[in-house]
Amino acid sequence: MKEKNIFRKAALSLPILAAALATYPAAEPLPADATQLGAQIVAQGTKNGAVACARCHGFDGAADGSGAFPKLTGQSSDYFETELRNYISGDRQNALMQPIAKGLNDAEIKAVAQYYAATRANAFVPGAQPANRIARGQQLAKDGDPANNVLACETCHGANGQGNAAIPYLAGQYRQYTALQFQMYRQGLRKSDLMADLARNLREQDVEAVAAYYEQVPRSVTK
Repeated sequence: MKEKNIFRKAALSLPILAAALATYPAAEPLPADATQLGAQIVAQGTKNGAVACARCHGFDGAADGSGAFPKLTGQSSDYFETELRNYISGDRQNALMQPIAKGLNDAEIKAVAQYYAATRANAFVPGAQPANRIARGQQLAKDGDPANNVLACETCHGANGQGNAAIPYLAGQYRQYTALQFQMYRQGLRKSDLMADLARNLREQDVEAVAAYYEQVPRSVTK
């Protein structure tokens, strides 16, 4: 799916989610237990305007495979919390996610983050990509491109893009979503000086190469 179609799919979700805010059945009283709380928010959202996470991301965090929505399966809870708070502060801008994040309190943010950190999903089999594109992506991931001031992805995202507590995994993430994030950094819709510089220094074909490479790298949490 081309990038413009990813934007279109996300945009088409806006009226659906807006309607959901008005018509979705009222959430049951939220339980105190964090595990139950996370599961309930994912399933039915909150009374304060957070739509059920599963509507876009699925119960297992695998989303719908289109790349319009990221894979959240096994994502670090620390990173997840940080990004939800970035939506609230405006450091990360997204018309779908900002009102949802603002409908969560601190305890609910932590509970949802812990829920998805614990999820597992069946391994995703990506579509075939040209061998030279994968090879270029691997080169950039491991060695970067010093001539263009591009740091190796593994410097921060770890060996094979597995990520860590503060930094998201790239391995197995949908290539359309990964590529789209570079554009978000370029446009200032996501705040990171490091990533903004890197995104501007990468050629578009190299963005596609990195995204394609990491999509086919397996994650240790899948089954």
